[in-house]
Order: sequence, then structure tokens, then C-alpha cells
Amino acid sequence: MCALKWTDINFDTGVIRVTKTIDMPNHNMRKYKLTPPKTKKSIREFEVDEEIVAMLKRLKTIQGKIRLSERSKYDDYNDENFVFCRANGYPYSSRFIYERMKSLLNKSNITKAAGPHIFRHTHVTMLTEAEVDLKTIMDRVGHEDSKTTLGVYTHVTEQMKKDAGVGMKIKYGDLLKLAKPNVM
Repeated sequence: MCALKWTDINFDTGVIRVTKTIDMPNHNMRKYKLTPPKTKKSIREFEVDEEIVAMLKRLKTIQGKIRLSERSKYDDYNDENFVFCRANGYPYSSRFIYERMKSLLNKSNITKAAGPHIFRHTHVTMLTEAEVDLKTIMDRVGHEDSKTTLGVYTHVTEQMKKDAGVGMKIKYGDLLKLAKPNVM
């Protein structure tokens, strides 16, 4: 997310490309390096819905206004087109995102400590609950090995357990009506 640039988003098709990650030694915003993701499979494209595209368009408009008003205030304004950046154009560090999330959680009644990576787990779980096939989930999150996806990210939720019985009844319930017991 921190490495995402506006050129990675196709607003016409709703496709986002993941082609890089950001390395920021000591969380120094001025000393970042863009590097390839961990694996070839991590380089990927995925679609987002029109509501996400609309939010990104609004962010781009807002960011354009900020860029115009702030650019002259900084001698070293970073005009690298990051989607998520500070007023000076430099990208956020993962540490900044983590600390911001921690601060927001402290203001809520959520007591479980969690970092931004929890959203990746949540996303995969929601895709699983929506009965998206394993290959599509793997492609979306950039996994090469299904064991990673199955072992680390997915778990059978209570709702899925309940839905399994309901789904069987809906799909095959009429079979039970056809099978009449042989009464003697």
C-alpha cells in the first residue's frame, strides 16, 4: 500500500497493479527504496469495485489540491505520485501506518492489538466466506503455494459452519422428500 502510485491504478477498468514494495530504513521517509515484491507471484493485478474507484478518484483530487498548495513550501517536495503520501509528497512508512492504526484502536473499544496486516487476513476470510475459489484468492493476494493461503490466512468461520448445513438443505433437501422409508 505504501508503494502504490497513481500509475498503478487504471480508473477505467478498476484494476490495481502491485509491482513493487517500499523499503524505508529506520522509517526515514526521505531514504526510501522501491523494490520488487518478495516473489514473482506477488506481482499481480486485481479488480476493485466502482465504490473503491470513486474513493480513489476523490483522494486523487484532494491530493492534487494539496500538492498545489504545499509544493512551494518544501525545498525537497517529493513529486513521485504516491497514492498515500504526506503533504510533502513523501510516502508513509509501514511504521507510520501501524502507529496510526494503534492510535485509532486505542480510541475505540477494540482491545485486541492488531496491525494493518490484519486487513489482509480479513480480506482473505471475507473472500472465503463469499465462496471465491482458492486460485482466485491466491492470485489476488499473490500466493504461489495454496498451503500458505489455506494454512495461514483462511479458517472456517462459525458462519461458514452454519451456512454449510443450510446450503446442503437448500441444494439437496428435496432428495430426502423423495426417499420414503420402507415401513413394514
